[in-house]
Amino acid sequence: MTPVVEAEDLRFCFEPGREVLRNVSLRVLAGERVAIAGANGAGKSTLLWCLLGLHRAEGCLRLFGLPPRQARSRVGVVFQNPEDQLFMPTILEDAALPLINRGMEREQACVRARQALAAVGLESEADRPARRLSLGQRKRAAIAAALACDPELLVLDEPTAELDGRSVRLLASVLEGLCVTMLIAGHDLAFMRRLATRVVILHEGAVLAEGDPGRLLSDEVLLRDAGLI
Repeated sequence: MTPVVEAEDLRFCFEPGREVLRNVSLRVLAGERVAIAGANGAGKSTLLWCLLGLHRAEGCLRLFGLPPRQARSRVGVVFQNPEDQLFMPTILEDAALPLINRGMEREQACVRARQALAAVGLESEADRPARRLSLGQRKRAAIAAALACDPELLVLDEPTAELDGRSVRLLASVLEGLCVTMLIAGHDLAFMRRLATRVVILHEGAVLAEGDPGRLLSDEVLLRDAGLI
């Protein structure tokens, strides 16, 4: 089986002499939900953008056995701020837009978009604009917009940021029900413990530990060293 993500010795600098990523290696198999945990500034988001080909990192990197730019259509991305993805008059149009941009007929795109909204529990809100939804609903609408394109890999950056406890639980329930490989960056330990099948802990741009979420996310010494508690 070809791994979904293969990264070996990734290195990245925004400016000479200041490495943001230091020899990061990562392998994600189909069906896994891998959490990238780390404190603010650990390099989590930078790693995601390198994996997506938005930053050019040194090292070896493949998505589905291909260079990232060649595999981008197989990846769905959910940004930390849902407003970066939701700007159309309705969330139905937000979810349909990526499909229309790929050449799909509007009617068929809207059918797919409604299915994606139903998958995240928002079918009844399809004709409302994102600005009239709660933050938790907007987060789920952004996920629907990514799911509408039927991605093989779903990448989520800080999906629980600014959400209350109830919204976090609902979001976790939605993600648990999806049959798609996931890469999730954040520092919500309870969320990761519930959702992830494997966790990678970053600290100062390097992999500090990798393995079972139940074990690593209960290791207080490790979490303290990583700045997570």
